[in-house]
Amino acid sequence: MKMLVCLLMMACSSSEPVQPEPAQSEAVDRSSEAPVASAPTDEHVGVHEGIQHPPIPADSPAWKHDPGGFVPDVRFYGERDWDGVRMRVAGHIAIIERDRARLAAGNGQLEEASQIYFALARTLQDMIPDGGGPAVEIPRMAQQAAQRDGSLMKALVDGRVKEPATGLAGVRSVLLTHGEKPLDEQTVGRLNTTLDVALSIEPKPDIDAFSDFDDRHQLRVRLWSLYLDAVDPIEFGDPWGYFTWANYAATAQILRTQIEGKKTEAPPPKAFGVEGVGGMPTGDSLIDVAGQPGPKAIGRLARLGLDDPKHLQWVEDTVYVLNAKMKESPGAVLPILNSRVAFLNGLGHGSRYYNIKQLRNEIVRRLADAGRPRLARQALALNYPLHHQDWECPNRKGILAAIDGRLAAIAGDRDASERLSEARKLSDAFLSQVAEVDR
Repeated sequence: MKMLVCLLMMACSSSEPVQPEPAQSEAVDRSSEAPVASAPTDEHVGVHEGIQHPPIPADSPAWKHDPGGFVPDVRFYGERDWDGVRMRVAGHIAIIERDRARLAAGNGQLEEASQIYFALARTLQDMIPDGGGPAVEIPRMAQQAAQRDGSLMKALVDGRVKEPATGLAGVRSVLLTHGEKPLDEQTVGRLNTTLDVALSIEPKPDIDAFSDFDDRHQLRVRLWSLYLDAVDPIEFGDPWGYFTWANYAATAQILRTQIEGKKTEAPPPKAFGVEGVGGMPTGDSLIDVAGQPGPKAIGRLARLGLDDPKHLQWVEDTVYVLNAKMKESPGAVLPILNSRVAFLNGLGHGSRYYNIKQLRNEIVRRLADAGRPRLARQALALNYPLHHQDWECPNRKGILAAIDGRLAAIAGDRDASERLSEARKLSDAFLSQVAEVDR
């Protein structure tokens, strides 16, 4: 029973084959949630406590169930109540609508961007439940940030200059509304002091520093707070991967450079790495692929983990080949992905699901980071058709559409707006299903 609990907790962080074979068992990963049953049963599965990285065996009967869609059991989604599930989807909607606003702003449609932000603020306001805790704090913070950025877009439309305020967002609002006007010495000093204060917080959050389910959600709140302070309301500058303290500090440095009147340079793209290719994926791919704030994935594989010398060598070889191909021809990494997935699928054991998802996610991350969003979209599309443990992530369809929409926006593809709108519709549809069972 204890092992089953650990396994089921991992479900929403699973990896799935490019060409799924329903007859084979597939692993489950719910890396950001409490453990739950993979299908409603008479057996109560409690919230996991006390183990940060539980072991995941190669196979489990719990991994064979494919519900095919929404399951009316909150435990299935790894939360204690439906407010916890709504919190997760509120985060998705905050990301999706922010990207819609940034798409409009990037096209010079600041008034439209303002209205999208204000509408998002109203949506999130309606999603804040009574009580306290992360289910209240996260949508509330996202609501306040949406209202803030809607007001900033209006100020840009009206030509109003914002006065210095707190945090990175306050500094950015001054810089954006001043435009090309030089800053006086006093304002420069105040802005630099604001950045110093923002960077002085202790302890610095670590996405891997949590001990149990509740501690993990508290870390999620801290990361959302930093993300909403750092996020650009106009540009797509989110990291391809986890949002970390390093991203927050780097944003502060970019703002400091702008205060000095200097041009900022984009950092070089990251190379494929062993952890990126062979580590653990998290369930909500917006977190470990597209920079939505959230804790790191949990769990360690009993088979094909990085502590297995033979598999580690396979991962290192894969990393070497991928990095070489990226230099020669980025598109060549897709056939490598397919061949490596075919090899992993041939092994047949259930937890290969994790290995495949992590490898695919890393391909998406590195292609996007290297300025190849259309190739990244091709890799992302290999998640379909959805099956088995996909359904154990709240709003999995909306998550994938959201990532695809951002990639399309960055690529300048014509379907960007349509994909982001589809992501929002899917999110709303999932929430409607929640509402039906939580009356």
